[in-house]
Amino acid sequence: MEMSHYAILRLLQELDQWMELEDCQPVDWVVCGGAALGLQKLQDRPTRDVDVLGRWDEAVLNVVGIEVFPKELLACINRVVANHPELAGLGQNWVNLGPRALAQAGLPEGFASRLRELRVGKRLTLHVLGRKDLLALKLYAAADEHGPRQEIHFADLKGLAPTYDELDWAVDWIRTLRDFEEKRSAAKHVIERSGYEDLAYYV
Repeated sequence: MEMSHYAILRLLQELDQWMELEDCQPVDWVVCGGAALGLQKLQDRPTRDVDVLGRWDEAVLNVVGIEVFPKELLACINRVVANHPELAGLGQNWVNLGPRALAQAGLPEGFASRLRELRVGKRLTLHVLGRKDLLALKLYAAADEHGPRQEIHFADLKGLAPTYDELDWAVDWIRTLRDFEEKRSAAKHVIERSGYEDLAYYV
């Protein structure tokens, strides 16, 4: 089941209402992926979930890792599932911590200055990665030869219409990650497919 960004936003608003009803602590999530693209209207493709990188900490201006959602919050996430049969296939994973390892590895330099804050309600606030950072993460994801959604990530990357300089900057970030050598060949191929054969030569 895939949903428009309008549907995702309605689900998040419902989650916020449950959080208020159950007196959950307010949360600030840093969000990436298809939901981040849609909520900023950078692309208009359906997505199936909300990818949470971690918790935004205003005191240190950085992402703090989340290993698991608190049980009270998870109960509210499941209340939303119970109200929406279309979420049956995903269950509580319609909100997930799948990309949290990237936050631990280190997001692109300066990402904090490019975050867009979206206050969903009284208890839930999103801090959505900016276009440049989403582009870098999409390049990284598209370079995963074993990823089941590799072509979707590539299509998202193409849809963002990256410039030579933006891709060069994104490659510089990927070089800082410990699995860069594993992804080097695939990253070169992705950049070639994006129309920048000269840049791919230097990856």
